[in-house]
Amino acid sequence: MATPIEQRYIDAHPKCADFYSTSKDLFPNGVTHDARNLKPFPYFVSHAQDARKWDVDGHEIIDYTGGHGALLLGHNHPDIVAAVAEQMAK
Repeated sequence: MATPIEQRYIDAHPKCADFYSTSKDLFPNGVTHDARNLKPFPYFVSHAQDARKWDVDGHEIIDYTGGHGALLLGHNHPDIVAAVAEQMAK
């Protein structure tokens, strides 16, 4: 049985719950890294900019961990995006 706080999370994140239902069949524990394994289910990011992420339910989240390169320059840094696009065009 969910605690009141967990129930508020569940009620506010129906799309994340749906994504988690699918991801459990694709990845161990439904996530690609154990640090993302939250209870009752993780949030799923739709996009990110600088130090912020947005989940598929539209909630804005401050990214305090900044992993996978975002730690240095933030998410979606325009100089990095331009450099990657330039290399992909080659």
